[in-house]
Amino acid sequence: MHFFISILIALMFSSYSFAQNYGYDKNYQSYLDENGVEIDDKQKDKVREDIKKWANYYLQKQYKYNERVELTHPTTKEKKKFNFDCSGFVTAVYWSSNIAVFEKQAIMDSSGVKTIYSTLSKYKKIYNDGMPNIGDIVMFDRTTSDTKKLTHAGIVVDVDREEGTVTYVHASTSRGLVEGYINLKYPDLARKDGKVINSYLRRGGGVDSLASKCFNSYGTILDIPLE
Repeated sequence: MHFFISILIALMFSSYSFAQNYGYDKNYQSYLDENGVEIDDKQKDKVREDIKKWANYYLQKQYKYNERVELTHPTTKEKKKFNFDCSGFVTAVYWSSNIAVFEKQAIMDSSGVKTIYSTLSKYKKIYNDGMPNIGDIVMFDRTTSDTKKLTHAGIVVDVDREEGTVTYVHASTSRGLVEGYINLKYPDLARKDGKVINSYLRRGGGVDSLASKCFNSYGTILDIPLE
């Protein structure tokens, strides 16, 4: 219920109190919980488009990996600094979209992806089947070693439901903010019909380095896709 309520406040009222208080003021959060209001499909689409907009906006800024940037909130004008590693990028995009659901640790240390995963998991918002929606988060394993889980994340900005290719924006250690691709229908292919469908996420190349092979799960603050 936290996700629905917080987004509703951001859409229907001034997002000042939302951005300042959500997740930090227990009394304020209790007040929101008691109201029990959810948002409709049109508002959910607006949230997804806002997330996509800010993901692409920061992509165009060409920030380097782990670059520390002071951002100004588009509504409240609050200033906050973010490190543009993978979890910091995700958190910055959601913060700019009036969604403050991730703990501060997500932008403070190397366990940021695990923090994002655990936050979404707590509300049963993790899924592995079907195609994601725009604005959802894609999470990966083993991008830094052969055994580590939840080591990388990005934000879905486009979904080709016919071909099965998902486009996401993420912070690459070597290239900064870039687009990546994942296609679980063809997990052993990097390219199909001349187009990249699975990006390489590990050094060295090979099938095991493809996004499809490193895939852990998708996460959402809205509805888990039914398909």
